[in-house]
Amino acid sequence: MLKTIVKKEILENILSYRFPLFFLISAVLIISSLYVHHLDYSKRINDYNEQIRLSREELASSRSSDLHFGRIPLKGFLPPSPLSIFAGGFETSLPKFYEFQADGFKPGDTSVGDESILSVLGKFDFVFIVQMVVSLIVLLFASDLIAGEKELGTLRGILANSVPRHSLLVGKLLGGYTALWMPFLITFLLGLILLGLRSFPFAESGILGRLILIFAATSLFILAYFTLGLMISASSARARTALVSILLVWILFQLVIPRLSDMVASVVYPVRTETVVSMQKSVLVKALEYEKAKTLGQKYEAIFGRGGTSSTKPDPPAKVEEWNVFKANVEAQVQERKTAQLRDLEDTYRREKRIQRTIAGNLSLVSPSAAFTRLLTDMCGTGEIDKEKYLDAVKVHQQTLDAELYSHVKKTTLIFPSGGTSSSSSIDGMVDPKTLPNFSVRKAGLSEVFARNWGSLVSLAFWLIVPFAVAYVRFLRYDVR
Repeated sequence: MLKTIVKKEILENILSYRFPLFFLISAVLIISSLYVHHLDYSKRINDYNEQIRLSREELASSRSSDLHFGRIPLKGFLPPSPLSIFAGGFETSLPKFYEFQADGFKPGDTSVGDESILSVLGKFDFVFIVQMVVSLIVLLFASDLIAGEKELGTLRGILANSVPRHSLLVGKLLGGYTALWMPFLITFLLGLILLGLRSFPFAESGILGRLILIFAATSLFILAYFTLGLMISASSARARTALVSILLVWILFQLVIPRLSDMVASVVYPVRTETVVSMQKSVLVKALEYEKAKTLGQKYEAIFGRGGTSSTKPDPPAKVEEWNVFKANVEAQVQERKTAQLRDLEDTYRREKRIQRTIAGNLSLVSPSAAFTRLLTDMCGTGEIDKEKYLDAVKVHQQTLDAELYSHVKKTTLIFPSGGTSSSSSIDGMVDPKTLPNFSVRKAGLSEVFARNWGSLVSLAFWLIVPFAVAYVRFLRYDVR
């Protein structure tokens, strides 16, 4: 019986106008999106390779002293992710590179500056199409599964033949979903063939596995929305009522909850902006440097007298030794305080930001669309996990350059109690630019993606199981008259 119902639903949908319409919409939008975004990826990867080449040439032709003093900034570039053609995520909004200097790192340009306001508001990529377009079509197709057949009178005729209600419900779910899943499957395969013709790097490590998971997650997402539409249809007496309810649910899940979650989190748990934290760090460093300069200036005058010793007469060795020991101790103490206080500021900010993101993320997971977007962007290497890894790599690389390059520069500023200042700088050892480490970003593995997205998986499973359970209970009591 169940097999017969499934075949009936599949044939009815394939022979109706809905099958070719859905196939046409999916094919046009998804395939054209993959083509356009692959062109954009090719452009970005060419720009990335060219920037790497120019940066290396600049480094090779530079003088070591300029590098030590930070006159020529070193750059670390973000490599484009091949799977960004499916989900752009943060890739275009993050800086293309960071500049590393003696006084810290700063972000470079982003790709957003080359785009219009309309393209910034919503990337028309694979994730956007599935989340915004396919989900609405799936809900609309499911709206008349129960309520529509009741109005036509066919539901009463079917149940009059002693067809079990649970078999009818399951058959409609499987048959209707299969009829929608087949056009998506064909479109997805055509898109992959197109990418293969465009020399997409399928052979790269992990790409094929991630593509399979992208397809599986998208299929699960479509099934969750189809089940949700089935629940609404089984809870409505009229198809018109089901249609209105579906539109309201779609607006709530697609537009309201994902955007409202960040606003609520920022109100419930406000956090300083990164600009404020950066200014606090700058003020802290300047205050410590000013304190060090005053301490050194005061001690210098105490040892050598006001104005120092005569330039024609060498300083007494005992005084020079006393000064060098004192200066080294003060610089070490200030450096230790600076490192500890900057670390405390950074750790506090990151902890507060992590709490705020957790609140926003948990609130957004009420929507299956938000869960789907978070999961797929992380699978494609353009989500929050790889954003954090990029920023962490920048901070680690700056610390490495500070230790291996910029620490060889000794700068001393003195502020004398009697008035006036004195500054000097020197390099205690030249570093060969070729020995400096290259900037690299470690991409998140699939195990880390699933570990960080267990909430998204639970959300998708919830919206798959609970709506079907509600539809099952409602349909058992459904009045077909």
